[in-house]
Amino acid sequence: MLKLNAIERRVLGTLLEKWLTTPQNYPLSLNALTNGCNQKSARDPETSYTEQQVLETCQALKRRSLVTEFFGSSARVSKFEEALSVHLELGKEQAAVIAELLLRGPQSEGELRQRAGRMAPIADLATLHSLLEQLGTRPEPLVRRLSDPTRSRGVRWSHTLYADGEEPADLPESPAASQGYSPTTPALEERLAQLEARVAELERQLGVRPPAH
Repeated sequence: MLKLNAIERRVLGTLLEKWLTTPQNYPLSLNALTNGCNQKSARDPETSYTEQQVLETCQALKRRSLVTEFFGSSARVSKFEEALSVHLELGKEQAAVIAELLLRGPQSEGELRQRAGRMAPIADLATLHSLLEQLGTRPEPLVRRLSDPTRSRGVRWSHTLYADGEEPADLPESPAASQGYSPTTPALEERLAQLEARVAELERQLGVRPPAH
């Protein structure tokens, strides 16, 4: 199984994100990559890595064939490109889901669809479910469900690339789930997921931490 420490996850998540969202500015210089890792939005937790830390991480990932370094004939500095998507044979939509989980950690399905959808189109929750199933049923799964199997709302997912001892814990079953509650229609489920994502984003902007599960 592929294992990544915190800075490796941030570097690869940033490279994946920039590849998908700003291909015109990709690959990234060391300065641009460091700024991307430390940017104040779409990251959790916020970091303050130095260029030296990011460079050493890129070199370590390069030795593992997860990052490629380019030396253009007309470029004054080398640039870096992710190779994780090739290494793991990920399509763009799958890469977007993995990138989002690498950049912000475990998230609900509603958050994932909204946030990963800005990197690659994810039309609805059914499409997201298909992507998660593809990623979670591989011989070496890349995602796993943290919420109780009987839970139908606010289901949270994580990637499986954490270093040993850093994996997030499974979440306990909610009271509503134990009573067999579920949304009555796919449309309602979609609407609830959108609202959960919006609330989570507002909490992030206000610096409010969600209650422990």
